[in-house]
Amino acid sequence: MNKRLRSLLPVLPAMCRRMAPGLPLLLLLCLGCGEGGKKGAETRPPLDVKKLLPQAPEDPDPQPGGTFIWGRSGDATLLDPADVTDGESVMVVTNIFDTLVAFKRGSTEIEPSLATEWTTSPDKLVWTFLLREGATFHDGSPVDAEAVVFSFERQRDPAHPARRPTSTFSYYQNNFKALAKVEAVDARTVRFTLREPYAPFLPALALFNCSIVSPKAFASEGKDAEGRYKYNFAQKPVGSGPFVFESWEKDAHITLRANREYWGGAPHIGKLVFKPVVDPQTRLKELESGSIHGMENPELRDLEIIRRNPELRLLGSPGINVCYLAMHTGRKPFDDVRVRQAVAFAIDKKRIIAAAYDNMAEPAVSMCPKTMAGFDKSLIDRTRDVARAKRLLAAAGYADGFETSLWYPDIQRAYLGNPANTAIQIQADLKEIGIRVDIRRMEWSAILKATSAGEHEMCLMGWMADIFDPDNFLYVLLDRENAVEGTANNLSFYRGERVHELLLEAQRTYDWHRRERLYKEAQEILFEEAPTVPIATAPDFRALRADVRGYTIYPAGGEYFRHVSFAR
Repeated sequence: MNKRLRSLLPVLPAMCRRMAPGLPLLLLLCLGCGEGGKKGAETRPPLDVKKLLPQAPEDPDPQPGGTFIWGRSGDATLLDPADVTDGESVMVVTNIFDTLVAFKRGSTEIEPSLATEWTTSPDKLVWTFLLREGATFHDGSPVDAEAVVFSFERQRDPAHPARRPTSTFSYYQNNFKALAKVEAVDARTVRFTLREPYAPFLPALALFNCSIVSPKAFASEGKDAEGRYKYNFAQKPVGSGPFVFESWEKDAHITLRANREYWGGAPHIGKLVFKPVVDPQTRLKELESGSIHGMENPELRDLEIIRRNPELRLLGSPGINVCYLAMHTGRKPFDDVRVRQAVAFAIDKKRIIAAAYDNMAEPAVSMCPKTMAGFDKSLIDRTRDVARAKRLLAAAGYADGFETSLWYPDIQRAYLGNPANTAIQIQADLKEIGIRVDIRRMEWSAILKATSAGEHEMCLMGWMADIFDPDNFLYVLLDRENAVEGTANNLSFYRGERVHELLLEAQRTYDWHRRERLYKEAQEILFEEAPTVPIATAPDFRALRADVRGYTIYPAGGEYFRHVSFAR
């Protein structure tokens, strides 16, 4: 075999799929084989994610300027940080806005941001924050205590003038129900008072919905007849972050420019462009050609191609995420736990991971990922058992099966690298036990809206960590308080009373060992009652041009580009 072919063998399977999907791999191999072909085929070694770095090299002397273009799976839905729930919107707003506290670079640890220091009362019900001097919004107005109060009150008060009738503010509902009031003590001091203890309160303040917004921007166009501000903040956001919003052409690009007055130091790049490129193959080709400089969600089968290309750089990090199948427990037949258990026994996670994740993911046992503190290590997943699944269906009165539907998104996520293939695998698994599934591909913003309203029977979705706390998965995704039609993140609409009691108790104690025991019991109940079937946890991968410096994968929160530069 010639040397060139031997060097290509590890990446040929993926290359063949890209270049000639209808041509057998054996034929392509034979085209390059000579006498050495008799020695037999070489196999591609599996990619070791642990050997990948989560960041690009730093530039010791980064030069300012240039436009950095980020290729992504889809467009944002809106840019009001208080009202977004999807990752495509979050990655934009985390660059426009600041929060009181933030994640340390590439970490889940909390550090000061707009607040430089804080204190808390002995019972942890009162938190007082001192604001940074000199921070301003992009419109020149000061980031003061009144702006902080405004940013939280608009989420709490349904009658607030900066709240539109269509606003849901579901993240506030998920994470700040314990918040009684926010007060400006003076221009630089703000006080938060809780009704009851809430263990994740400080890290929750790093959530994007806690971004501090400009009251001046909201008031700039006056009020309508109902007393609400006319300014369309969701389309023209104004924050205090490292980048300033410039323009948004739907499904084409969102353009931000560097905030040269940023309190934390100006970004190195002059402009930041978010470009939706839905097809991952097209996205990779654009990266290879240099028309984009970085991308999310490369196809898993292309990782070796990226890693071996000297003009590209592959980054990787263990994912804190879960892909799951949600069954609407308020609709027949999924109101019967035996039906849900039958579905759980029918699904072949290993086959899904082989077919849809290129064996690059881990089977998920709980809705709390293995990579998250609080995961119940004693849980043992079900072994696929078609016969048992059929018996459970028969006992529930569905011996002949039934018809149902499964919705899945049209874009990739870190937890769902191949949505269509995953849905097809689930459809095939359930067909074996008599459940006939109509699978339906849905546009990203449409599926978010429809599933939160409870219009589905089954849906294929996922969740990535916003903060490093099991509450962010178990309470947000499975507590009855988050099963409100129109704002639900609990897409199974599961309303288990004991789980609700356990999750609230876990929120109200600061004793980690006690919290861990409470989450363990909750996960055991959820495993038995099966409102969802956790499918997989996948690593986070990014691909960059080799000359990109300073980019870092954050394990939670969003995408951050302030430190990105180009090698000169």
